[in-house]
Amino acid sequence: MNVSGYIFMVFALSFIAAFPYIASAHKHIPFYVTYNREDGDKVLQLQCGGPWARTTGLVDVSPGADHAKFYSAEVDVFSPYGKWSCSICSPDEGGATSCSGPIIARTHFHLKKDDDEVNITMTKDSLTSDLSDDGDTITARATLGDDNTRPKRDRDTFTFNFGPNPGDRLVTVALEDDPEAGHTGEEATLILRDGGSTVETVTDVLPIEITTTLASDGEYQLVVQQHNIPEGVRFRGSYFLSVTSDLGDIEQITPSEDVEQ
Repeated sequence: MNVSGYIFMVFALSFIAAFPYIASAHKHIPFYVTYNREDGDKVLQLQCGGPWARTTGLVDVSPGADHAKFYSAEVDVFSPYGKWSCSICSPDEGGATSCSGPIIARTHFHLKKDDDEVNITMTKDSLTSDLSDDGDTITARATLGDDNTRPKRDRDTFTFNFGPNPGDRLVTVALEDDPEAGHTGEEATLILRDGGSTVETVTDVLPIEITTTLASDGEYQLVVQQHNIPEGVRFRGSYFLSVTSDLGDIEQITPSEDVEQ
């Protein structure tokens, strides 16, 4: 290796070591299906849908399928974490893209940030998953500190609201690093806003939590930022931002245009 090539390699390795999250690939969550021959003797179609209109598409599943991968959910700013529903139906000869006939069976589950895969089990008249339908936490994933136009004051903004039912909600907002992606620094600021008013602001070492009671008829804003944090301790890397409601009625966390993946 010549001198210039050696210098370039040292520089590249040093860059990756300094910013390990840049080198990490997006996470994908595989979906698998099992359909034992003794549980059915005809091909059925399976389709699952989740947050942000994510869909697996209509998939033909033959008897004998054993932990067969049929979909992969990419983890990006339009997060797959949240409520999912899957259905099975008989194939349609007209080439439908969704179940056009009667739904034979349906199952629901809640995908959480610690889940690494989804396993669906089907028979000729039933459908189940290995994940629980109980879920009161919605999670988004993004990266702080990779906006080169504002390297010293990166800010990510999200919004969320509740379902139509009136009443107050006890909510916990959590900001924590993504341990699979790596990061530098440890401090960030988490802000919860109600319209133009700040409900609470916390600057601390991750993980950070805010717990409060909110009215169900408002739209709320979450801000994750680095402002006024010394460069040596400023968090830079991928993170999870979660909202937990005591009634589990938050559909999704919506990223604004300033949120980077």
